[in-house]
Amino acid sequence: MTPELYRDIMQVYNEKQTRAKRLSAKREAEVYNAVPRIRDIDGELLSLNTSLAKLFGCQTDLQTRQNLSRDYREKAEALLAEKNSLFSQKGYPPGYLENVYECPLCRDTGFVENEECVCFKAAAREKMFSGSSVKSENDDETFERFSLDYYSDEINPQIKTSERKYMENVVAMCKKFAQNPKGNLLFTGSPGLGKSFLCHATAREVIERGEEVVCESAFSLFDKLIKDRFGRETDSDYKNSVFNAYLLIIDDLGTENINSASSAELFNIINHRLVNKKPVIISTNLSLSDIKQLYSERIFSRIVGEYKFVPFFGPDIRILKRKKG
Repeated sequence: MTPELYRDIMQVYNEKQTRAKRLSAKREAEVYNAVPRIRDIDGELLSLNTSLAKLFGCQTDLQTRQNLSRDYREKAEALLAEKNSLFSQKGYPPGYLENVYECPLCRDTGFVENEECVCFKAAAREKMFSGSSVKSENDDETFERFSLDYYSDEINPQIKTSERKYMENVVAMCKKFAQNPKGNLLFTGSPGLGKSFLCHATAREVIERGEEVVCESAFSLFDKLIKDRFGRETDSDYKNSVFNAYLLIIDDLGTENINSASSAELFNIINHRLVNKKPVIISTNLSLSDIKQLYSERIFSRIVGEYKFVPFFGPDIRILKRKKG
């Protein structure tokens, strides 16, 4: 998780704690005004707790301390029973003054015994999902929902196996990569073969483990970076994530406005992440020869030399789905 992402999440928790304190003070004032005796009980309980704390620091003998401790606890239990009875009589639900937190486990701090709370992990995943193209509209794009039924069982001479079997192996490879992303992948092939689907499925799997993933279309990615570069917009956090996130996925390379500025950004991203051993997945409808022609020799050289080439085969699934209605 990047420092920027951690800072953003902790800002949310700070706001939650502020809201909880305000709600607690409001409810306390409401209850004390309606039932003054509850204010008195809380004061007596605080006094008993203070006395109990002092007792363990005094020099009296053990038996005396034990007897006094038992007396304090019995008084506290009686006061709590009276308080609960008054709450019930006035129609207040149990825990009305305590249940002001969104998460009772961490009390809206994000941590339980110095470990990230389940709500913190969920917030981190949500933040990472919202910062990528893997959003709610792509909820069905998971490995489990990837259907091999659209691929033929007939042998394809080009790959010497059936397209279905071949794509089954591609899915397995993506699952393995998602468990431990190392190296770089280049998905190529015609539109509608499942490249974007597997990009999103891989991203979702990695994000679910709490790792930061930037998954963007090439068009959106370079549009944001070039605006930042020329000062039209400034988002250093986004640029930092593109360069340093645990995993970067560039979907549909070639759909962006290909020019010297976008090519320079692409080279910087590829080169930086190679040097720092940070994995990348690129999907594209372009062939290798197209990439060589459209981009610089330096980009082509690094992709050919450092990326695992994963061609996709099969029919255009989007067309098949439309035909099915």
